[in-house]
Amino acid sequence: MQVKRRYSNVGEGAKLPTAKRTRIKHPDDFLSDLSDELLIRILHHLPIRTLIQCQELSHRFYTLAGDSQIWKNLYYNRFVLPRALRIPGVKAAQNEESLHFSSRRSKWLEEHTLVNREDGKKTNWKRQYKLRHNWSIGACEVQEIHVADQPSVPSMLVKLAGGIVLTVNKEDGLRAWDLKNKLLIAEYTLGGNTTPACLAVDEESRSDGLGIAVGFMDGGWGTWKLDTNKKNFEEIYRHPGSSNAMLDAMLDAIAFANPYILTITETQLLSMYTFAPVQLPTPLDGGIEDNIKDNIEPLEDNTELENISTPNESASSKPQATLLASLKSHTSWPPLSLSIRTTSKNPDSTIIASIAYSLPTYYSGYTIGLQELHLSPTTGNITFSRLASALPQGFSSVLSSPTSSGKSSPALQPQSHQTHTGSTTRPTTLSYSHPYILATHPDNTLTLYLCTSTSSKLSISPGTKLWGHTSSISSASITQRGKAVSVSTRGNELRVWELEGGFTSTSSSTASQIRKVNRRERELLNGERSVIVRHDEGEANKTTHPENLGTMKHWVGFDDEVVIVLKESEGGTQALMVYNFS
Repeated sequence: MQVKRRYSNVGEGAKLPTAKRTRIKHPDDFLSDLSDELLIRILHHLPIRTLIQCQELSHRFYTLAGDSQIWKNLYYNRFVLPRALRIPGVKAAQNEESLHFSSRRSKWLEEHTLVNREDGKKTNWKRQYKLRHNWSIGACEVQEIHVADQPSVPSMLVKLAGGIVLTVNKEDGLRAWDLKNKLLIAEYTLGGNTTPACLAVDEESRSDGLGIAVGFMDGGWGTWKLDTNKKNFEEIYRHPGSSNAMLDAMLDAIAFANPYILTITETQLLSMYTFAPVQLPTPLDGGIEDNIKDNIEPLEDNTELENISTPNESASSKPQATLLASLKSHTSWPPLSLSIRTTSKNPDSTIIASIAYSLPTYYSGYTIGLQELHLSPTTGNITFSRLASALPQGFSSVLSSPTSSGKSSPALQPQSHQTHTGSTTRPTTLSYSHPYILATHPDNTLTLYLCTSTSSKLSISPGTKLWGHTSSISSASITQRGKAVSVSTRGNELRVWELEGGFTSTSSSTASQIRKVNRRERELLNGERSVIVRHDEGEANKTTHPENLGTMKHWVGFDDEVVIVLKESEGGTQALMVYNFS
C-alpha cells in the first residue's frame, strides 16, 4: 500500500524555529553532575566573599549559594555565638555542643523569634545577615522627611515604634509618619492652649494599633490610639491638669504600658494610674512607708488624690483612669527615665514601675538611683517599693542619710579600675531599659550601669565610662538587649554601641570560658563595642541638606533597621533624618 504523503500547512516563506543549541559539558566540570545537597554542603565551607561570587555563576548557583541554611549558619556563628559568650554564665550553664550551630540543638537565646516566627513566615537569613553586618560596620543610607518649616517651642517630641514615627508639638498637634513611604498618614489637632511636654508609646499594643500617651505642661495628660489600617487617631482618655498650686506642674516624663500610666512632674510628684477596674485600699497600706524611707513618701492630704482620680460619671463608655498612688520624691533629680515592665507572663507575674534618676553625692559629684514600685496584676495595688543606687558602701547621697535605703539598697562590690562610682557633672540625659541604664555627660562621655532586680534584692553596679564621641552628646538610648545609639548635638557623629553583658566578659574570671573559641570568635568577643555610622553619599543622600555647625540634632529612636534623628537647622526648619541599615 502506498504511504500517503503529508503536506505542511506552513508556507514556503514561513520562518521555522531555530534548533536548540546542544549543551556541551566542559571536561573539567566536575560539579554539574553533583546533587544540590552535596553542592550546598560544599558551599557551607566557603568564605562569604566567595559565596557571593558563586551567586553570579548561574541561576542554579544563585539559588544554592543563597540557601537559608548556609546563611543561618553564618548568622549564628558571627552574631549569636559571640553574644552568648559575652553574657556571664551562659556558656557555663549550657553544654558545649549547644553553643555550636545545629539546626535543632543550637541555643538562639532571645533570637529564637527569628527561627520560630509567630507570623508563620520564613526568615530571610541572607537579608538578616546583611542587616546585622551593616549595623556592625556602621554602613547605612540616609534620607530626610521634612516635618516643619519653623522651630517648635518647646522642641518637637518624637517616638519610633513599629515602623511609624510619631511627632507632637503645640503648632501641628499629634502626627504619624510612615517610614516605608516617607509620608504623613495621620494627624490629630490637640486643641486648646495645651503644650506637649513628654511622649510615650505602648510597645506591646501593635496588633490592633499603637497606644500613645502625651503629657502636657499644665500637669494633664491624654491617651490616643493610632489605627494603622484606617490611618487615623482616636482619643481614648484625656486627664485634665490640676487646679491645685501644689500639684499644678509640668509633667517631666511619662510611661505607658496598657492599662498602666506612670507620670512624674517637675516638682518630683510621681503618680501611678490604671484603666483597669480596681478596689482601692487605704493609701499605702501594708507598710510601704517603711520601704520607701526618705526617697518617696505619700502625700499627706488624701483629698488631693480623690480630686485627681475621680472619673467623670457622665462620660461615655470610654475607659477611665484611676489613681493607684501619688508619691512625693525628695531625691529624684532630672534627668529622669520611667519604665513599666512585667516580670513574666505566668499568673505569678508582677508589674514593676521604675524610675531612674540622677543623684547628687558628697564626693563623686553625681551617680544614678533607681526606685521600683511592685504592683499586683490581679488587684493593681502597690505591694512594696525598694531603692538602689550605684554608690559604693560607705557613701551616701547629699540629700539622704547613709541608712535611708535600708535593706532595699544592698551594698555594692568595690569598684574596679574600669568602673566609676559617679561623675563630677550631672548627666544630661538618661535612658533606662532593664537591666541597663545609660547616662550621657557634658564631657563627651557616657556611663553604663547594670541593674540586678530579683525577688529578694535590687542593686546597681558601679558605672563604666564609655569614650568615643569627639563633641557634645545630644542624647543616647539603650534597649534591653544592650544595643545603644548616641548622637552628637552638632555635626554628623552618630555611634552604635554593643554593650550587652557590660565589660566583664574579657576579665580573667571568664578566661576559662573562652579558651575553645576560634580566632575569629575571639576577635568578635573582644573587639570594639562602638562604631561610628558612615552613611552612603550616593543618590539617596543628594536630596539632603548639607551639614553645618548651626545644625542641631536630637536623638529620637531606633529599631532593628533604622535610626531616627530630629534635625533643626539654623533657619528653623525641622526634618527627620532616617538612617536605614537594611
